[in-house]
Amino acid sequence: MPSNQQHAITRRRAGFFVLIILCSGTFLSACKQGKKPVLGGFQEAGVQYTTYEGAIGERTKVTLPGGLSVILNSHSRLLVPPDFSANHTLLLDGEAYFDTTAFPLTIKTNILVMTAKTPAAFKIRCFEAQQGATAYVLKGEVEVKKSYHSKTDTLPELLAKGNMVLANKEIDLMEKETYHPADMETWLQDKLVFHDEPFMNAVRKLEEWYSTEIYVDGDPSHAGGVNGEFQGMSLKRVLEKMKETAKFSFDVKKNKVMIEF
Repeated sequence: MPSNQQHAITRRRAGFFVLIILCSGTFLSACKQGKKPVLGGFQEAGVQYTTYEGAIGERTKVTLPGGLSVILNSHSRLLVPPDFSANHTLLLDGEAYFDTTAFPLTIKTNILVMTAKTPAAFKIRCFEAQQGATAYVLKGEVEVKKSYHSKTDTLPELLAKGNMVLANKEIDLMEKETYHPADMETWLQDKLVFHDEPFMNAVRKLEEWYSTEIYVDGDPSHAGGVNGEFQGMSLKRVLEKMKETAKFSFDVKKNKVMIEF
């Protein structure tokens, strides 16, 4: 029977390019382990931030002053300064979707800074414990630039609907690309759909969808294809549905999920 380590290696090799470019590193929070302040280099001295956190395997909806709507994904933290109504600047460690119509908005992460000077909707994914980041614009125009000192790609990019940015701090990369806005619409509907998806492919999709690392112990080759439509469900609820046919057990821990066959 293949070991947990063998399955993890297989899974990561299958998504090697994506992991290097988009989300290098682990989902486990190094800053929590070291007890360092979230985005300590970006916090203003003496300022007491209000922190919103996304629970494991779930999305959290937050409404901030001025009517700003935020969808905060799993393992993510949003830091709001007391003068947010005046300076409209937030700090993000993780993944969140922002829809702003009332005022300009700036989101700072450890790799990218996004600024919307007009009504806009966009999603950014940037975990402090990782070297990679992505950003997508669904409507309006958003300026994006690196938040760290760089010798290359120092000019900001202007993103409109259908534009995205791939960034990796380790190799000092920031590239403007395109994506299908329909994919973002599906994400906003919180609707996962599987059509005879190989089990490990489904696991990768769940990891991406919920920003949660999933470990598989045992042999999933007999699990068969994953089918079904899961809308507005937590990761725990999706796994409960999947195990009815795939016949596995799982345990949702603080920072990860364990699946056992």
